[in-house]
Amino acid sequence: MNRPIALIDIGTNTILQLIARRADDGTFEVLDDRCVTARLGEGLKPGGTLAPQAFERAVAIVADLLARAHELGVRERDVWAAGTAVLRRAVDARVFIDAVRARTGLEVEVLSEADEGRLGFLAVTADGAGDEVWIVDVGGGSTEVVGESGALRLSAPVGAVTLSAEVGATHGDAASFERLLDHARAACERFPAAVLSADAQLVVLGGAVSNLACLDLELGAYDPLRAEGHVLDAGAALREARRLWPLSLEERCKLPIEADRAEILPAGLACLGAALERLGAHRARVSGRGLRYGMARARLC
Repeated sequence: MNRPIALIDIGTNTILQLIARRADDGTFEVLDDRCVTARLGEGLKPGGTLAPQAFERAVAIVADLLARAHELGVRERDVWAAGTAVLRRAVDARVFIDAVRARTGLEVEVLSEADEGRLGFLAVTADGAGDEVWIVDVGGGSTEVVGESGALRLSAPVGAVTLSAEVGATHGDAASFERLLDHARAACERFPAAVLSADAQLVVLGGAVSNLACLDLELGAYDPLRAEGHVLDAGAALREARRLWPLSLEERCKLPIEADRAEILPAGLACLGAALERLGAHRARVSGRGLRYGMARARLC
């Protein structure tokens, strides 16, 4: 397929769109890659409904991204949209899906935890990682672990948005951070313990990890291109989470991170740190090429 296709990933915190095509030489060509903070899962609790403002905001963002795709020559039949943890959790997910269809004509698929892990694994291995790679993907509503050549796919129902909501705070003192971390560690107990050797190949995905890489590199401003491929030591996530937690939003925004993510970044890093700690990780490579890239690879390659 040489014509462009569009993949829309509807998450708890962000909505991302990748527009790509297969070039004449068979390579994978990215035409556009966008991330918009929608906070669809804002305030969402298990068994709860989507907040009206978040609902309307997310539908409008999907419509805007679809219009962008059409501007770049993507046909209606070549657009795919998928929702993850937020639509698995919300009891009115079908209402949201129907609203997107009514507004745009687009059908949103709700991915299972297993399919989300499979597509993340495809994205990473197609990007050059070996089949023995392990993956940790921290989103707004869940944290995924994939390993054992893709055969192991586990999900913990905790992410940057849901963890912040669960503890009812986005900043505080050292004691409140330890409570936050306790929640993340408890959720990550479903992952296997101490399974990674010192030379294990590990890739970490998600918006939180790109921000972490920029902090670790001590950049002057957030730069996802500089973050891509950066190798972190596993302890960096919790070190930066503890550093950010007591800071005000204004203080955080002076650091090389996304302003739209500053409020929930400590919680996202706590999820990442808890997962890496549980797995016994030593170091990890950062990638921003997650689910949407796996969706594209599945259709183009």
